[in-house]
Amino acid sequence: MHLEDVDRTMLAEIGRRHGLWDADREPELISRRAENTTFAVGECIVRRSTDPRALAREVALLGALAASTTVPVPIPLMYDPDLGVFAYRRLTGTPLIHLRSRESEPVERALIDVLGTLRALGAAHLLPADPYPNEAWRRDALDAFETIRPHLTSEQARRIAESFDEAPPPDRGDVIAQHNDLGAEHILVDDVGRVTGVIDWTDAARADPARDLGSIYRDLGPGSAFRVSEALGQPVTDDEASRIRFHARCTWIEDAAFALAAPTSRQAYLDNVRHTFGHTFGPAR
Repeated sequence: MHLEDVDRTMLAEIGRRHGLWDADREPELISRRAENTTFAVGECIVRRSTDPRALAREVALLGALAASTTVPVPIPLMYDPDLGVFAYRRLTGTPLIHLRSRESEPVERALIDVLGTLRALGAAHLLPADPYPNEAWRRDALDAFETIRPHLTSEQARRIAESFDEAPPPDRGDVIAQHNDLGAEHILVDDVGRVTGVIDWTDAARADPARDLGSIYRDLGPGSAFRVSEALGQPVTDDEASRIRFHARCTWIEDAAFALAAPTSRQAYLDNVRHTFGHTFGPAR
């Protein structure tokens, strides 16, 4: 990806003004999306947003989380609302998506801590509602399923199709503060499996709690998702388990389509969907 001259000038000025990196540090463009552009400079990550209100919410949320949870999260080192930019020191660790062996107990403890803190902070009033209905989730998943079907075995395609035969769970009003994109790529761990950070809080919102739990189900397995749910005070009834599985399966298909759109550069996502298919579309537990 190309780093534009205007980006270099902005990053050089931020580095000079705040003393976060040496002037000769070469910046790297990490991603460029409609809402956010992310750069790496030295030991720092810099993100520029086109939505100043969303950026202000994220900075406030990260500051509150950092002060209240034992789990490392990005801590804003500078924030310039006029530029729509904030920077934080890069957290150490390996994204869990790169690992096949996923020791669940230390990861579960960390997720219980950070998600429990997020809920207890009452941070929901800082966050927008994300009311995307379950019927739309199902429709998007079925559309994406058609794009990935040629890459699936007949057995995989059958299991996916059967899982969407029934109507989606009804929408519910008890939305709560969620990370809202809690995939394995956003959970960092050290060499012994301890969580060293939970990153990328851009999509944090008030939403169905089955969303975060669905991501945990997909990437860590149903046992982990149900234990985290119970620890957060949300009993896993048959209805709740169905909701969590539904979101796990929708996001599995979404990630599969994302990976297959650029399999060379998104190999980690491709490996992850292969690794997690069995339990995501396995028998209900």
